[in-house]
Amino acid sequence: MSNQSWQPPQNGANNPWASQDPNWRPTQFHEAQGRDPRTPFGQQPTPPPNWEDLTPPERKKPTLWIALAAVAVIAAIAIATLFSGSDPVAQPELSPSAGASSPASEPTPTRTGNFIPFEGNGNGIFEVVSYEWRGDDELHVRLRVEVEEAGEFGFSVFVFANETRVGYEAVDPAAFVASKDKPFEGDFVFLMPKSESTVMLTTPSGRITLNALPIGA
Repeated sequence: MSNQSWQPPQNGANNPWASQDPNWRPTQFHEAQGRDPRTPFGQQPTPPPNWEDLTPPERKKPTLWIALAAVAVIAAIAIATLFSGSDPVAQPELSPSAGASSPASEPTPTRTGNFIPFEGNGNGIFEVVSYEWRGDDELHVRLRVEVEEAGEFGFSVFVFANETRVGYEAVDPAAFVASKDKPFEGDFVFLMPKSESTVMLTTPSGRITLNALPIGA
């Protein structure tokens, strides 16, 4: 074996790679329609259906029925217009029952109008009969409590100033009892600054507020 290494051919006339064949052309490939694998060998493919065969036949419009319906609607409108000119039958007006009772919270001749109903502890009416400021630090107020349920029920009152929210108890014990047969009505004195205030009706312990009424300055 020779130790001489192989040398690549040099550029020259004897080198077959130095020039190209002028008659050489690349191979041309053409697309061909493939065979449907569902079609057996030797069977001609089924031609696609004609689009005219797939178009549904046109339906005839029911012009006659539409015309008849339009005539019927026009006739109905004409008849309704003809009878609409007649006077409607007068409906009798219902008068309120003479025996209907007025709500318990409506003013009565024995009330001043500054009152409000309360619920719980016998249910009834809480009323400020009258009030008077004597000087700038003394409020005199007369209160009335009516009870609707049977039995005796205890109550208490206090007043607080609207602006400061400070509460004031009556000079004398403010707890009292009222019943359905014996409404309570009494006078209370509160030592407090003269201002817009609110008198509160509560249970005897003062923990449950039943309702409230305003007191002007």
